[in-house]
Amino acid sequence: MLNVATVCSGIGAPEKALHNLQIPYKLIFFSEIDKPAIKSYCAIHNESESKNIGDLKNFHNHKFNEQIDLLIGGTPCQDFSTAGQGAGGEQNSGTRSSLMWNYLAMIEALKPKVVIWENVPAVIHSKHYQNYKKFYFKLMSLGYCIDAHIHNAKYFNVPQNRERMFLVAQRKDCIIPFEHPVGYDSGIRLKDIMDDLPSNKRLPRFKPIIDDKHSTHRIIKCGASIDNSYKNGNLLISANGISDCLTTHDSNWILFNDTMRKLTAKERFLAMGFEVEDYEACINAKVSTGAMIAQTGNSIVVTVLMAIFGQLYKVDWKRKVYKDRYKTQNQLLAELPIFQRINNEDK
Repeated sequence: MLNVATVCSGIGAPEKALHNLQIPYKLIFFSEIDKPAIKSYCAIHNESESKNIGDLKNFHNHKFNEQIDLLIGGTPCQDFSTAGQGAGGEQNSGTRSSLMWNYLAMIEALKPKVVIWENVPAVIHSKHYQNYKKFYFKLMSLGYCIDAHIHNAKYFNVPQNRERMFLVAQRKDCIIPFEHPVGYDSGIRLKDIMDDLPSNKRLPRFKPIIDDKHSTHRIIKCGASIDNSYKNGNLLISANGISDCLTTHDSNWILFNDTMRKLTAKERFLAMGFEVEDYEACINAKVSTGAMIAQTGNSIVVTVLMAIFGQLYKVDWKRKVYKDRYKTQNQLLAELPIFQRINNEDK
């Protein structure tokens, strides 16, 4: 039984990943300040709000008597993100992204066996690299071995182009052999998670974009908005491809079965690796559609965490992540271009 704690917990992607892998765990605490997210979290995981310690900055006000086996945090990325204002996350700066230092203080105090930190790839870019390096070497000085990697969710059975950096730190006195997971294109596309619904009533005007590339494991652009009243989602993309990275706002417009619309809250849950039952739990808890849209944009993709946890705790994650889209090693080899050319020549 793992003793687990999460910070900046949102709607609980780590907890969902552990549940899906059937890894027994005990939730010691979660940390979230957004009231609708707390309501969604408790509804999805059937947990009491009493497990919430609230603001990460105030964790010293709480007493923890149990050893934490796994501590996970996706601290705010807005000030690192290329989509944000680039305010950064310098220590004591007061930016949202500077919560990474409060997370580090918690790690120093609790000494969990395993720490996972998730953030945008921009955190290791030149503008913010000094923060990342300081965070990295402080973890090392606390007695952790570190393995960081950038994963794209599109390789873990969700139709979304979402790159994130995952840092896995293990306390040196309890190292588990670990390698970051390698995923693949399962063939899932936006059309596989979308329902047949009518177009939105108010539609922008688009000028067409000719896209003659053959691969569909990408964002397929169909048009660009010429209507200045639409500040978000100025692209029209095809449901035959995948989504751009979901944010806390509406996604781009999608062309699906001759209709034009945006992803619904339910579809956004699926694009983040959650299940319909999780969406319905939030509906039953009377969480608003707008709140659910924001929550999915802030979440970590469940299936990526399933792959990381599977590697870490030696659980067969691939069949659970890919389900009926699971491919054997021989099937994956057969999809390589060199073998496809050989097969075509034999015909």
